[in-house]
Amino acid sequence: MAEQLVLEAVRNEQAASKQGLLQRMFAIWFDAFVYNQIWEDPRVDIEALQIDGDSSILTISSGGCNAMNYLLEGPKSVTAVDLNKHHIYLLELKAAAAKHLPSHRAFFDFFGDGKGSNTGPNYLRYISKNLSREARDFWGSNTALGKLLYGDRIAFFSGAGLYDHSRNGYFLRFFHRFAGLLGCDPAAILEAKGQEEQERIYKEKIKPFFDSRLIQTIGKLPVTLFGLGIPPQQYDELKRDLEEGGTVIDIYEERTRRLACSFPIDDNYFAWQAFGRRYDTLGRVAIPEYLKEENFEELSGAVDRLETRVASATDVVRESPFGTFNRFVFLDAQDWMNADAMTELWTAIADRAESGSRIIFRTAGAASPIETALPPELREKFTYEHELSLELFKKDRASIYGGFHLYTIR
Repeated sequence: MAEQLVLEAVRNEQAASKQGLLQRMFAIWFDAFVYNQIWEDPRVDIEALQIDGDSSILTISSGGCNAMNYLLEGPKSVTAVDLNKHHIYLLELKAAAAKHLPSHRAFFDFFGDGKGSNTGPNYLRYISKNLSREARDFWGSNTALGKLLYGDRIAFFSGAGLYDHSRNGYFLRFFHRFAGLLGCDPAAILEAKGQEEQERIYKEKIKPFFDSRLIQTIGKLPVTLFGLGIPPQQYDELKRDLEEGGTVIDIYEERTRRLACSFPIDDNYFAWQAFGRRYDTLGRVAIPEYLKEENFEELSGAVDRLETRVASATDVVRESPFGTFNRFVFLDAQDWMNADAMTELWTAIADRAESGSRIIFRTAGAASPIETALPPELREKFTYEHELSLELFKKDRASIYGGFHLYTIR
């Protein structure tokens, strides 16, 4: 059961405790379609991983965008795993669509616009027969409430669109409407001409949202973070970076400002999704590389090197022969783990990966938990590329994390 897999991943406390209760609530929340896109910048990943023809990548899937982007770098293989089967079925849909749809236009309808008048017929004609039975059943069904409201899940792509759906999508939709009630207009920043204007619009149209007394109150609740897919223990890590007298709202505001202002808006598709709940579908500059027309043919030919699995990264590493993987992408999973779980994962990596293998992950706080969580004899098997990690962190357009970390095996 997916809920049980997630619960095992996030449970660090006794079930009867307050933290244990929050962890169980998060597991129930996360046993659903949470992300419609990934929130880690693939440009940073690719630079850190140094992907080449000998790279065998193991990555946590989430929305699947980065796995598709890695394929464009010509790796030997990409294996995407996730405890959440909904994310694996989304990535499987993306891969089958890239391989079997007749044109980039049809592909962009699904995952660029997120909707189109021909998505239903194209799904039935080209895609459904090329999915696993589990993925086909998923897209051809829905929960009782979801079916009543939207029909089968594949109808996401012909109604409001993919980017209006998922738990994260509903969360963003709610806060956009709430921002409007407060007189804020997040989408205004998408019209900015240069970063100076981005700063001005942010101060006028977005920052007042964080100054609202109601946001100051509800933003402090751990359950509020469930909408962003943040488990209770990651919330605790976030609070460690608070300055004296500060609140978590200050951290949210600082990272939102970085997302809005630190990178050119015409190239930052993370900002387009956060503030506009869509991609740059007209100019098609602020879109992921895998969605660009010039990459479609290459992507279509590369998806055979992609494998998807509903599983934990630790289990996949531990059960694989030595040398199966030499690139590891763990998103923010270290924040989900306690010291024992991290030790189990990194022991498996040390046992199964060759010298020079590269491991990346992000954290809610600035510090890497690996520095204190692993036993000294295990920690000594890895080199922390600290300066390069700091440099790459500054390049991350998604801007929602406090730290980016790169390790290599000695």
